[in-house]
Amino acid sequence: MLRIGIYPRKSVYRDNSDSVQVQITACKDYARLMFKDQKLDFRIYDKDEGFSGKNTHRPSFTELMADVKADELDIIIVYKLDRISRSVKDFSEIYETLQQHNVSFLSVKESFDTSTPMGRTVMYILSAFAQLERENTAERVADNMASLGEAGKWTGGTLPPGMASVRKKIGDKTHSYLIVDAQRIKTVKYIFSLMLSGTSITKLEHTLRQEGIRTERNAFYSCSKLYNLFTNPVYCANDMDAYYYFLEKGYKLPDPALFDGRHGLIGYGRTTQSNGTTVIKDTYSIAIGIHDPILSGADWIAIQKRLGQNKSTRYAKYEAGILKGTLRCKCGVKMNIRTYKKNGSLFSYYYCPKMAREGASAYDTGYTRVNDIDDRFLQELKKIKLSPDSIELEENVSYVDTGKMRADLKKTTDSIRNLINALSGSADSAAAKYIIAELESLDKEKAVLEKKLRTAEQRNRRVALSAETKEFVYHRICNLLDKISAVLCPDVRQKINPVKMLLFSVTAYVILVCPGQCLIRHIKIYPFDITVRRCFHG
Repeated sequence: MLRIGIYPRKSVYRDNSDSVQVQITACKDYARLMFKDQKLDFRIYDKDEGFSGKNTHRPSFTELMADVKADELDIIIVYKLDRISRSVKDFSEIYETLQQHNVSFLSVKESFDTSTPMGRTVMYILSAFAQLERENTAERVADNMASLGEAGKWTGGTLPPGMASVRKKIGDKTHSYLIVDAQRIKTVKYIFSLMLSGTSITKLEHTLRQEGIRTERNAFYSCSKLYNLFTNPVYCANDMDAYYYFLEKGYKLPDPALFDGRHGLIGYGRTTQSNGTTVIKDTYSIAIGIHDPILSGADWIAIQKRLGQNKSTRYAKYEAGILKGTLRCKCGVKMNIRTYKKNGSLFSYYYCPKMAREGASAYDTGYTRVNDIDDRFLQELKKIKLSPDSIELEENVSYVDTGKMRADLKKTTDSIRNLINALSGSADSAAAKYIIAELESLDKEKAVLEKKLRTAEQRNRRVALSAETKEFVYHRICNLLDKISAVLCPDVRQKINPVKMLLFSVTAYVILVCPGQCLIRHIKIYPFDITVRRCFHG
């Protein structure tokens, strides 16, 4: 059976456009003609009358696209192409979603059918023009930003701490430039002085928190915020020390004759977006601003070297803990490992980095021996290996009997068919209006029943997969134990991390609750997060 979504919409601007009912009838007739040898299941999305085609947040359109993403439709039919969108760009994005879910698109008036080679060709042409439009726009914006950055102008965004932006007219044009804010820069200078005195970045974060020093957005300085502050060249003087430092690193630089030490630098294109996260690039363009410098090139470079040393040796000394990179504190943060050497022996502990920064008064997780956690983790996995029934999926879905739903739907459908036959024989009688009213009521009831049936069928499909998923998880855990025994013996904590490597592709949750809420609260096999609870009963 073909599941066909019909999307009618009456224009918000024109009263003489075809009515919603006319569009529905035309779409159904067109579908019956195109697919005359197949069973058709029509689903109507007709609540967008009066909404503009420029608005992509229309109620029925949103419902339609949700059903497409849920793989509930095979075909979408509209009366005219502009019923679904008036923008080539928006339509290109809509069509991309349809392609991802194997949904064909038909337009009655334009005879536009993406299930045919010609229809797909037209769509590809439209998509190509839309992509060209987007790329040209992005290129123009990037070129404009680059020219502004190279000239030392402020291109916008979040102001660096201690800085302000002013509009300044140079020649015939007015642009934004950075200047130093005399009051706010005092905090920045104090932070730099602590760093130059030898304070570690972790200790510095703790010190600033104790002293109540916050960012200009009223948040405490974290290690990442401090790192961004220290690596921003905006505070560095444009002297020759800075020039040779950036030249050696491969940065794009202005003429060396401009490096006179009288102004601060500006980094253009420092950040990029990766999976929704802002990342600082290794190299970018350096320009010279009009603002005063805060640090000499030598001092700024000294801080960079300290940060670089910390970065290069952070994980080089010890590789302790089979759950490294996967274990989480009860506050949700990934736990770190700290290793001490005493009397020739190494002692490693899992600890929460937020607790280390903010103090035990904020987070009472404490330090837990790596051996205790890892051994407990392996014990729990061995229990599962001996007792596969202990695996519980986080989504405990029960089977739904759809027999009654199907019977009710068939009964409603038969009633609609009988009323249609009755109406055809008494269209001019006084009873016609009552028959029509009853038809409308039954049609709404049918739509509700169909939606309930679809939801129940989806639920039952998940139940059918549940047993297979549990078996898959069980074999995955057995495989993990075998790999740990084979690869990591005799010392599992000085080798690689097999947990992260072997559990990456598992797509279910295993919940392990130990008596008394000791140590391990639960294990989430995907995305390999293990939550730790402290032992509250000794």
